[in-house]
Amino acid sequence: MSTLRTLLRDGLRLALLRAPRKIPAQVGIGPVLLLVALDALLGLPRVWSLIEAPRTFAINGLAGPLIALALLLVAGAALARLAQRPTLTFTVAAWLATAGLVPTLAGVLPVATSFANEHLAARWVIHVVWWCAIVLRLAWFLAPGIGRALAGAAAAAAISVLPWLAMDVPELIETDWLAHYEQMAARGEGADYREPGELSDPEATFHAQTALLERALEQLAPQRPGQIDLYVLGFAGDASEGAFRNEVDFLPELAAHRFDAAGRSLRLVNHPGSADAVPLATATNLERALRGIGQRMDVDEDILFLYLSSHGSEDPELYVNQPPLPLDQLDPARLRDALDAAGIRWRVIVISACYSGGFIDTLRGPRTLVITAARADRTSFGCGNSANATWFGQAFLVDGLNHTTSFRRAFLRARHRIAEREKAEEYDPSEPQWAAGEAITERLARWRDALPPGRAVSFIPSVQVVDDDSATSRPAAAPPPDGDDEPADPPAPASDGKEGV
Repeated sequence: MSTLRTLLRDGLRLALLRAPRKIPAQVGIGPVLLLVALDALLGLPRVWSLIEAPRTFAINGLAGPLIALALLLVAGAALARLAQRPTLTFTVAAWLATAGLVPTLAGVLPVATSFANEHLAARWVIHVVWWCAIVLRLAWFLAPGIGRALAGAAAAAAISVLPWLAMDVPELIETDWLAHYEQMAARGEGADYREPGELSDPEATFHAQTALLERALEQLAPQRPGQIDLYVLGFAGDASEGAFRNEVDFLPELAAHRFDAAGRSLRLVNHPGSADAVPLATATNLERALRGIGQRMDVDEDILFLYLSSHGSEDPELYVNQPPLPLDQLDPARLRDALDAAGIRWRVIVISACYSGGFIDTLRGPRTLVITAARADRTSFGCGNSANATWFGQAFLVDGLNHTTSFRRAFLRARHRIAEREKAEEYDPSEPQWAAGEAITERLARWRDALPPGRAVSFIPSVQVVDDDSATSRPAAAPPPDGDDEPADPPAPASDGKEGV
């Protein structure tokens, strides 16, 4: 006990930047363990004041004292060796542990606790400066010269401080969130909260998916021998925003009246308002839908028009979200594998999402046209419950394909209108992308030449995201009888592809 009292006395002197009075004859690891545990206990009141009630002990919070012990021992060994006192490793560690009790105790005082809670960064800086001064004073006491004192202090300070900057160490006390929510439920709080787009009966919706998708596939019209048919599949990925659903819900009418594809459209939609009748937009449902369409169509003759609308990430991935279900995200490789597994040869893939250009390299091919709303490193605009359709969906579907059967012309119109809008609103250009294989270009030209005249259709949002009296919700003007009015927008450079697709 006398050794421990000596260590405590001289460690507290160090905290006041005074040299120890006596070097104990022999110190083991026991006092160091005891002092680290004492420091953890003394710090509990401050942690308690920071943690929201109800509180509970966190077993993973023991990582903090264990890391502190390891760093003190390594720092003590470094300082003792550089000071040419290698036998004092545990003594140095014990002195440092004792000196560290003073900042811990100071942090428990009401005034200090209030200051620390309001000025966490300032508290950290003060603590580090104080600690470095303690280490320097100890090194000065032990080392035979200035050089070794500075080297020992620098090494010990770096070892005992820098690792904490790179770690997020849990506390010994944490909020008991289970008890917290039980208390809320007992008080009747939070019972009505739902995440945006959350299903009212997720289990029933989940178990209904197979039947919903099988019914939708059974209702698809068969292919017509000797004629190139267009099959349309829409995918609205995010249930929390209505614009994605609105675009996909628009596809069946558009396909029926513009592309002679009545009965050949299928929708996958994440939205609570359609979940009882329409299959969800999940990666698994997409794979199953593609397989079903591949069995329905003539894969050697017919074309698939796949339209996907959601948020996107730079990974790249398409955001798939239907709360509270845990769903896989959709990446280019999985989409390509699903198309290949379905045996679908002729593909028009349109992706309306941020960073969607990142899908192109994986999806491109001689029999594939890929159109994306943005470059691989750019965002697109119009989501966030700010419009009834995304900027690209509005420009490409409603104002583009609704007035021409040419995917190329619809793309040029969309790109031009989006660029004008981005410039007017001072946004970085999204730069929609076009990648067409030679074979799909010829196939689309043949399909388009055989189309009967069609009419434009009204875009009536299923989900009225905003009250909008613009062209977004008004009936579209009918095109000329041949169904192929050329938009007045300036054409793109010739290098972008063939105009007739």
